[in-house]
Amino acid sequence: MRTSIRKKLFITYGIAIITGFAILALTLLRLLDQYFVENRKELLYEQGRKVAQEAAAVLYVGNHNSRSLINDLQVLDKFLNAHIWVVNSEGTIVAVSGSNEEKLLGKKLEEAKLNYLAKGESIESRGSFGGMLSEPSLTVGYPVFVNNRFSGGVLVHASLMEIQESFREAYKLALWAILVSVAVAYGILYIQIRRISNPLREISEAAKVIAGGEFQKRLDISTGDEIEELGRSFNNMAESLEKIEENRRNLIANISHDLRSPMTSIRGFIEGIVDGTIPEDKREHYLNIVLDESKRLIKITNELLELSNMQQGRLKIRMEAFELNETIRRKLIAYEKGITEKKLNVTFSMFEEKSFVLSDQGLIERVLSNLIDNAVKFTPEKGSIEIRTIEKGKSISLEVTNTGAAISSEELNRVWERFHKGDASRGLYKGGYGLGLAIVKEIISQLDEKIWVSSGEGFIKFTFTIKKA
Repeated sequence: MRTSIRKKLFITYGIAIITGFAILALTLLRLLDQYFVENRKELLYEQGRKVAQEAAAVLYVGNHNSRSLINDLQVLDKFLNAHIWVVNSEGTIVAVSGSNEEKLLGKKLEEAKLNYLAKGESIESRGSFGGMLSEPSLTVGYPVFVNNRFSGGVLVHASLMEIQESFREAYKLALWAILVSVAVAYGILYIQIRRISNPLREISEAAKVIAGGEFQKRLDISTGDEIEELGRSFNNMAESLEKIEENRRNLIANISHDLRSPMTSIRGFIEGIVDGTIPEDKREHYLNIVLDESKRLIKITNELLELSNMQQGRLKIRMEAFELNETIRRKLIAYEKGITEKKLNVTFSMFEEKSFVLSDQGLIERVLSNLIDNAVKFTPEKGSIEIRTIEKGKSISLEVTNTGAAISSEELNRVWERFHKGDASRGLYKGGYGLGLAIVKEIISQLDEKIWVSSGEGFIKFTFTIKKA
């Protein structure tokens, strides 16, 4: 059975809170016990010393029935709510504070306790004091010395039941405070857990919506922490998925268009030949058109497979040093026919006569072919194409610039997309396959180089880098 994160957090933090307060309660129990006992003990010692001072004279002269001493003992008995005994040097009880304790007169202390007093040491004990007390008590004993000679001692007994009663009252108040604190802590915990679990639940529900193909779903989470950051990341992901889905649909539409055009032409010409619509003397001409269109279909298919292999990391790269300027000249000669037909002005400027670079020559030639072909296609008649190499540290930047209508910043970001047609007024890859720049981008990426495009009033410029040999 699945347990919600809210329940898990509530149980986990709840156990932590209860454990923490339980430790606090036990610690407080011990501290309160020590406090009340020590406080009571200190008071008993203080009063015991005072009684010892007065008892010293009585014990010295042996006047155990001193009315003054007995009155003081009775007053302290009521003030301290404690019983006071005076013992002589032999450990015999010679005076008591309460009339109900007169039966103890003449009884002797245990030898061990008397020895403590005789050594000048105080006595501390809990219990019935060897059965001499009717209830458990806290007892302190203070020795009496006269002229450095042991004369007896004073014993003060306070009921532990009374101390424990005071302790229980204080502990009860502390326990109530702890329980209220636990309740408040649980309330705060519940609110905090909701602040965590509700956005997570919202993200989970949104993920299900997106999984169903509704990529427009967005989240509005404002928690000011990592969960809000997660929500923003989720929105970025949803936006990316929406763009990917849009690109996928456009890609399918563009591929369908680029494949349908030559197939429609092939079908039309073949039907014309079969049904005799096309005269026999023109059949060879139209068969050549059919052949060209079929080659075009094969080229589209091959380029799609090639791009797919590149993106799957199957591109074989053979790095070698070669002379770049001569490679550029050969590629310009290959496009001489198109350049001449459109009466284009082509210039090639280089920063040095010979520039040796380290790359895959075949792939660089492929990049140059696509960029020059692109420039020839979209440069208006009598326009200009400029190819230039620039030294940039350990690399060479190669620029291919052509005159023509400027491309908007939005379109610049999409020129690398497969089969992207671009602005209708520009006619990007009109009559082409829409794969050239996508292949260029992938090749440059596989070579670990950089390529970018810029455009301004009347020009478009592609720039890519090549490492120097």
